[in-house]
Amino acid sequence: MNKKLILVDGNSIVFRAYFATAYPGATLMQTSKGEYTNALFAFINMFEQIITDQDDMILVAFDTKEKTKRHEMYQEYKAGRAKMPEELASQLDIINEYLDVIGVTHYRQAGYEADDIIGTLSKTPHYDIHIYSSDKDLLQLVSNNVTVHLLKKGMKEVHHFTPEKIIETYELTHLQMIDLKGLMGDPSDNIPGIPGVGEKTAIKLLKTYGSLENVLAHADEIGGKLAEKIKEGHESALLSKTLVTIDTNASLDLAFEDILRNPLDQDKRIKFLQRYELHMLAKKVKVEETTSEYEIEVIDSDEKFSSLSFQTCAMHVELSDSNYHHAELWGIGLAFNHSYVFIEPIYALTSSLFRQFLENPDIIKYVYDAKAIYVFFKWKGLEIKGITFDLLLSSYIINAHLGKEEFNRVVSAFDYTGIAYEDDIYGKGVKKGLPEDARHQKHIVSKAKAILDLKEKQDVLLQEKNQFHLLYDVELPLSFVLGDMEFQGIDANIDTLNQLGDTLKSRIDILEKTIQDLAGMTFNIASPKQLGEILFDHLGLPSGKKTKTGYSTNVDVLEKLTKHHPIIEHILTYRSLSKLYSTYIEGLRPYILSDGKIHTIYMQALTTTGRLSSTDPNLQNIPIRSEEGRLIRQIFHASKDALLLGADYSQIELRVLADIANVEALIESFNKNEDIHEQTAKKVFHVETVSKEQRRQAKAVNFGIIYGISAWSLADDIHVSQKEAQQFIDTYLTIYPEIKTYMEETVAFAKTHGYVETILKRRRYIPELTSPVFMQRAFGERTAMNAPIQGSAADIIKLAMIELHQKIKHAKLRSSLILQVHDELILNVYEDELDDVSKIVEDAMKHAIDMKVSLDISMDTGQSWYEVK
Repeated sequence: MNKKLILVDGNSIVFRAYFATAYPGATLMQTSKGEYTNALFAFINMFEQIITDQDDMILVAFDTKEKTKRHEMYQEYKAGRAKMPEELASQLDIINEYLDVIGVTHYRQAGYEADDIIGTLSKTPHYDIHIYSSDKDLLQLVSNNVTVHLLKKGMKEVHHFTPEKIIETYELTHLQMIDLKGLMGDPSDNIPGIPGVGEKTAIKLLKTYGSLENVLAHADEIGGKLAEKIKEGHESALLSKTLVTIDTNASLDLAFEDILRNPLDQDKRIKFLQRYELHMLAKKVKVEETTSEYEIEVIDSDEKFSSLSFQTCAMHVELSDSNYHHAELWGIGLAFNHSYVFIEPIYALTSSLFRQFLENPDIIKYVYDAKAIYVFFKWKGLEIKGITFDLLLSSYIINAHLGKEEFNRVVSAFDYTGIAYEDDIYGKGVKKGLPEDARHQKHIVSKAKAILDLKEKQDVLLQEKNQFHLLYDVELPLSFVLGDMEFQGIDANIDTLNQLGDTLKSRIDILEKTIQDLAGMTFNIASPKQLGEILFDHLGLPSGKKTKTGYSTNVDVLEKLTKHHPIIEHILTYRSLSKLYSTYIEGLRPYILSDGKIHTIYMQALTTTGRLSSTDPNLQNIPIRSEEGRLIRQIFHASKDALLLGADYSQIELRVLADIANVEALIESFNKNEDIHEQTAKKVFHVETVSKEQRRQAKAVNFGIIYGISAWSLADDIHVSQKEAQQFIDTYLTIYPEIKTYMEETVAFAKTHGYVETILKRRRYIPELTSPVFMQRAFGERTAMNAPIQGSAADIIKLAMIELHQKIKHAKLRSSLILQVHDELILNVYEDELDDVSKIVEDAMKHAIDMKVSLDISMDTGQSWYEVK
């Protein structure tokens, strides 16, 4: 039995992989560092269907950039081919790296195409040879021991060509495939063939005359216009046959034994896939279970726990759910002094000895997600102390894209392996749960070990990036502030919620009837398809552009139709109220716990700007612009004998811009407590008395400039021409030249270093700046200008929260911080403490950080959040 040799047309597979994932409208896959990986992902998926781990003779052939003898024969050879997309070109080296990782030989040689390399190796005796490509030229290589597999639609459709299959498909032999291409040519390679001779005609001629040369020799007897074409194309046909003939005797600088595959290292393979954030593929790699190099001791009694001796440990607390307000404990892993233990959940929650360990501040604990652990144990009546390091927060500070990933993906970013994926241990969805065996014990302990192993490495990275203080003085202390806020929660009045719900539902029902009356028929208003048919087919409204799924009825389309029919205003209102009802009336109801409060979760390690995000439910997204939306805030109220106090930073991002760009005129205006928008309008319009419209336009530029607003966007915002908007921006940057300098220098810094920084040295990496795509580069430039401003504002309010929390605690007040909504803080303040708390809030927020510009706040109180203006 012959051995198996696999030859792969690398260029063909790579291009097919890229364009399968780069279709119009597709978002190309990228790593958090901005590296394109869509072709890599698709290539691996395709390649791993071609080979198995047992195949040991494999070669992937690639073209080179150098010209070949075909170009010397015919200068127009492959002329007109589109240039390789930069997004694809950037992935070729990574694809080669992948082949190296899995031990597969990839080869290219100047002067030869991939076809010539494959053609030469296809003549290797005593092997069953399998060629994979989407190029029909390779069919000429088919023989009794050579099968060509032509790929269609990725790997979903593969045609396997043997000599018999070629005869069945083309009624020609494999040897005649060269003649076929010589007659019909190949537009993709700019091979002319005989103009006017297509595949059907060429096959008919070859069935009659056997070869291209015989066709040319018998042109006279063929007769008619076809004969004229053949005579005129005589030289072209011979040249074309030469061009398409694959060299099967190339002089390759390659020893046959070099094709033998290197041993496959699965750990190295997984590490590669994780490096390029292809976790879906990494999960598919099966690694043989190996005995752990460390022993795990299971602790389920005080006797066993008391035998342990340590002052510092890494501790991982595994919870059943990301919402730790109601999660179950699945186990605790400890790692210390080359010892690794698993704490049984029941023992951990019932032992007074273990409680002493948790609450002992002198026992140093390194953890992952300190806030989750802190809040979980508070619900159990325990207060964990001694946490001095958080791997989640440190990883997030080092690379802000990591915070939203699972544990395995976070540590893999620091070249740490050996941690299983969560799905592999617990399953997912409705099937998620503890495994029947004890695999979860090793899994949980392995996380504790990773925390211990990575702690020093992370500290070094933080020191190198001047971010050590950002973890230990800001994010880690803040996690306990947020933990107390989450545990405290905010009172939610279910009666108010029901009343608002009834009112909204009544209005929605009336609107539904009104809309259907205006339409003259009953239909589902919530169905875009049915709504589109009513508006554009039944009512005949203009601008109805139909797509495959029906007419577009998004808000932009509807707003342009408001003057055409009274039904539109009712539909827009119906949609707005329906969203309020589903999102906030029905949406908030499940989150009101038995204590009558809503306990949100602040995602501290999610956004790339450093801003906090709220979930389960999102209390930072309660509407404020519409009166109906603001009414939702009536649900949230103060505790008995207390008020809600809201404290809001005034124009903090504009003040940050003034400070970091050292804009003297803005700094002076802010410090004089002047109306900054009025002052800007005076300078822009050269007036002493500013109209409301002028102030509004100045305000739009003041805030828009922070986000790198374009003339097009500004024109849309202030309803002027694009030319006028550009003049507005130019005048603005002339008045405040420091802003223009800041923008230019910040973008230049980002392009050189790949990141920008906030006042506290929080970094935002901007891989888009190196993108070959103009729109992405433009986005990167806007991000570079905005990130230091928005991120610094986020840092400042975090500092204020820490100071505020500490001062209230130090003063032993009952009042507490309960909400943060970007630039605003909400406190539950007992009436007898109002004066003291107000002073603490004002002092903490105004003096959170030293800046050239003063920080200003506004404060208000009320029984409900709605009353706090």
